[in-house]
Amino acid sequence: MENSCTPGITDLKKVFEQVMIGVQEYSVILLDPSGTILTWNKGVEKIKGYKANEIVGQHISIFYLPEDRNQKLAEKLMEEARLKGSAFHIGKRIRKNGSIFWGRIELTAIKSENGDLIGFTKMANPLSDTTGALNFGG
Repeated sequence: MENSCTPGITDLKKVFEQVMIGVQEYSVILLDPSGTILTWNKGVEKIKGYKANEIVGQHISIFYLPEDRNQKLAEKLMEEARLKGSAFHIGKRIRKNGSIFWGRIELTAIKSENGDLIGFTKMANPLSDTTGALNFGG
């Protein structure tokens, strides 16, 4: 049986929030197709130090170092996820207080039934400074 309903952004946000409410050890962010932060779980507040009202509506690149923003790393990862379904990256990220940490991210494209891109999920976990790049492949 085919379902002809394609969830809108409002429905997508509601489902995301219900599923992610209890996850706190991982950062999970819902993005629109351009990389704007729509919503997230409590893990993001714990890991990155921002409250939702400070960051929702901002571009995901806010969490990247200036040199990575200049090289358009977030946009390149979104394009890879759009083309391949997902993208992975290990690198340095920045918290609200300016401290830098190693993080491993997985960016996954969310597509409608007819293949149109409707957004992304970005899951991340912080890695220790001494083992970050060693524990996981690229």
